[in-house]
Amino acid sequence: MTSYVKAGHRQGDIIDLEIWPNRYEAFIKSKKTWHDFVYSHPEIKGADKTNIILDRLDSERIKGMPEKYNLVAPFGISQTDKRNPIEIIVEARKQMGETDFYVLCPEGLAISGLNCYTAPTIADMAKIIRDADGFWTINSSPVILASAVRKGKETIFYPQRGASEVDNVWRFDGLVRAD
Repeated sequence: MTSYVKAGHRQGDIIDLEIWPNRYEAFIKSKKTWHDFVYSHPEIKGADKTNIILDRLDSERIKGMPEKYNLVAPFGISQTDKRNPIEIIVEARKQMGETDFYVLCPEGLAISGLNCYTAPTIADMAKIIRDADGFWTINSSPVILASAVRKGKETIFYPQRGASEVDNVWRFDGLVRAD
């Protein structure tokens, strides 16, 4: 989704910014914030950590989605401060309403009685997050995508708490902490 990052195949061509699962222990031991740890590689130390630009994400909407809808993304794999996805779904639905309400679900998960959407690609996940009227999420990849595609649009965010606070995404225009 970017023109300025190229994937490489030879050693030295790839800067691995992924923490989960292989570098998670080193991240926790470092006591650095998420973005300080990710951007500590000497080749990108001076990069703008808070301005992800998806310049190759096209403007086409997800087929089959209504013109207006609300979305909640309550699932993640790397949270140490686990939130109950059902509680987040219930609260989001209570606040945003039942009409055209969707849950962003991992592959293979469906919730009876709710509209669920599983993104077949990361680009599709970015689009469905971008185009949602209301969007609620936990500290996981959907909030990172929201930081790139929802600047200025409200995003309700359930952060990690306590000792896990360092895992949280940076602030961006429109981000509102749920608690």
